[in-house]
Amino acid sequence: MKTFKLNGISINDYEGGGKPLIFIHAYPLCSRMWDEQVNYFKDRYRVITYDIRGLGYSNELTDYQFTMEDLVNDLYNIIDEMKLGKVNACGLSVGGYILLRAIVRDSQRFSSVILADTKSEGEDNESLISRSNMIMDLKTEKKDKVLSEFLKKLISEEGYKNEKLRGFLETMISWMDVKGLCSVLMAIATRTSTLFELKKADIPALIIAGKMDVVTPPVRSYYMNENLKNSVLTIIPSAGHLSNMEAPEEFNKAVEKFLQNIK
Repeated sequence: MKTFKLNGISINDYEGGGKPLIFIHAYPLCSRMWDEQVNYFKDRYRVITYDIRGLGYSNELTDYQFTMEDLVNDLYNIIDEMKLGKVNACGLSVGGYILLRAIVRDSQRFSSVILADTKSEGEDNESLISRSNMIMDLKTEKKDKVLSEFLKKLISEEGYKNEKLRGFLETMISWMDVKGLCSVLMAIATRTSTLFELKKADIPALIIAGKMDVVTPPVRSYYMNENLKNSVLTIIPSAGHLSNMEAPEEFNKAVEKFLQNIK
């Protein structure tokens, strides 16, 4: 494995054989959330993970004012600078937002996409106020409480009882600094809706949703499935928002089956 930085973005290249497979993580986590997927796919694909701008090791920035367009540009730069050609890419939650906007802007960069526990709609007023309140609270002594409460939404009630999973997530979240957490929230809040633009993207897509997801309820995945011409939908019954971590075996099998049909 090679780990390096490109324009401040920390990238892990597992150098496996086969076509490129990029994983884009959720908020407020980092590329380590894909450990189970890396181990499963790294021998058959050139697996690449990275920490999105402001999170994980991509946290030594001179400018913390950025938008969703900047996050998409980071993905494009990785593809271009690493000379990957067309890629398969998987994004979960905010990783999905990045990927959705990326395929709307230029679907020709992708052989296929996996959109997990994400949505194509923009923010409504209630969501914008919620994001704003979270940003304000993260800058105060309420930070730890806010993140602890947010963690409860990321996994199902059963998943939360799993001490190993919960502990890993708590540790991962503790690595993040406030500037990055707030900046990514601003990028999420100000992103555009891609719902109706998806009809233009004729690209193979797998949509995955945890049935117990309270952050992005599965109905959002049905909307995407209706608008993407060439998509299939998989619901994972036992998982919440972080379906890849709560049900890694089911998640990996769904991705594996999908990728087998991609040329």
